[in-house]
Parts: sequence; C-alpha cells; structure tokens
Amino acid sequence: MREKLTAIAREAGRLFSARRLSSIDQKEGHANFVTNIDREVEEYLQRELLALVPGSQIIGEEKENGALTDAPTWIVDPVDGTTNLIHDYRCSAVSIALCEGKKPAVGLVWQPYSEEMFYAEAGRGATLNDRPIHVSQRPLDQALAAFGTSPYHTELAESSLKTALAYLRVCADLRRSGSAAVDLAWVACGRNDLFFELTLKPWDYAAGALLVQEAGGVIRMPEYDGEMRYDRSAAILASSAVIAEQAADIFRKETENHPLSPQQR
Repeated sequence: MREKLTAIAREAGRLFSARRLSSIDQKEGHANFVTNIDREVEEYLQRELLALVPGSQIIGEEKENGALTDAPTWIVDPVDGTTNLIHDYRCSAVSIALCEGKKPAVGLVWQPYSEEMFYAEAGRGATLNDRPIHVSQRPLDQALAAFGTSPYHTELAESSLKTALAYLRVCADLRRSGSAAVDLAWVACGRNDLFFELTLKPWDYAAGALLVQEAGGVIRMPEYDGEMRYDRSAAILASSAVIAEQAADIFRKETENHPLSPQQR
C-alpha cells in the first residue's frame, strides 16, 4: 500500500508542473478558485486510488460527494493551495487520506516543490521521506504559530486575525503558508508548533490530522468539544502536546463569538 500510494502521489505532484495552467474559475465564496490542474489531478487520483483499493469510495474537493460512511473512503485534495499554484508561490500539496470506520487509517501529504513526502498510518507513527518525525517540545514563548485566514469566508477575517494577534503576543512569531495540509504536516515534523484555521473542509485536514496525531501532537475541533470528525467543515486547532492546553485556552477565549456555528455550515 505505502509504496503504491506514494508513487500515485508523486505522479499527481508531477502534474502540477507538467500541465499548463489554462483556466481559472471562481467557485462559491470569496477568492475560491479552481483550475484545470485541480480538475485533472483529481481525475487522475480518483482513477488510481479507486483501483488501488477495490470497492472504496472517494470524497474530493472538485467533485460532487456523498456522505462519509464506514466503508473505505479516500478523502482527497488534489491541489491544497490553489491560490499559491496560480501565483507560482510553490507551496501547494497533494493531500490523501484513507478513512476506515469514518477515521483516517492512512494519511499522506506530498509537497512536490520541496520533494517532501509526509506519511502516517494509524498506530504506526509518522514519517518524512521515510524518517520518523515528532512534534516539537518548545514552550509557548518560543513557538511558531501558523494559521489560515479562511479566505473564502470574509465574515471570518476579523476573528481570524484577532486570534492570530493573540498568539503573536505570546509566541515567538506567526507563519502563513496558504496550505493547511502543509501547515499540519509542519506541525507534525516540528517546524510549526501550532496551527489554527476557523473553518476547513475534510480534504484540507484529514491527512494532516493523522500526521499530527501519529507524530505525538494534539488536533481538535473546538466546536465539538475537541472531538475530530471527518464529515464536515469545522475550525481546526493543532499543536504539540507540550503547549496543547495553552493553545486551546487562547483559541477558546478569542473565538467565543465565532460567527459561523456548526449548524450554519
């Protein structure tokens, strides 16, 4: 499974540069773009992944999706960081999770520009290019806090930046990559110490969530009392175990009046 899955991901990443950017369309929401590359890569992944696990299902960013069930289900973002791709910012990733019983059993994030393959299996740890990785042990005052701005939801802009400012006041600095999958992978390997975004889709966080957990970190959905679910949009908070409670306290305080409730999503 691992060898075949990583080969599929590498080929998907190769398509980033092999395919010419020929169309950019606007989806629902502010600055929510889809390109011909997103669609072509997802078509490739759907074909290869369904063949890899016969009888499996797939949930992807650029397709009509059914509900997540207990059946083996791929949750896929063909290009996490589409705006980065459009601007040649070179921080986009292939994100693939295989869920069993509605929870990730396998998670992979492939960053083709840096040639970094993050991989995890439930109960077996996480690796970067086949070497074990672990979350950091830094205290909060030395931490890098990464965040996403939920750009498709302009109503979250003020809350996002207010929360980021709260972390900046107690951490070493802030980082913003434009790819939630990359940010979560970087928490898993200790480059970032925490990451938050006020709303993400399952294809944004499913693979990264398993990476963080298997690297010894903590990931939670604060709106659901911390419980991770993979069938909905939700706020995500991930960090090393060392600063998990401090990070959660700050997040809770700054998002008490969160403008999007789970019911509205």
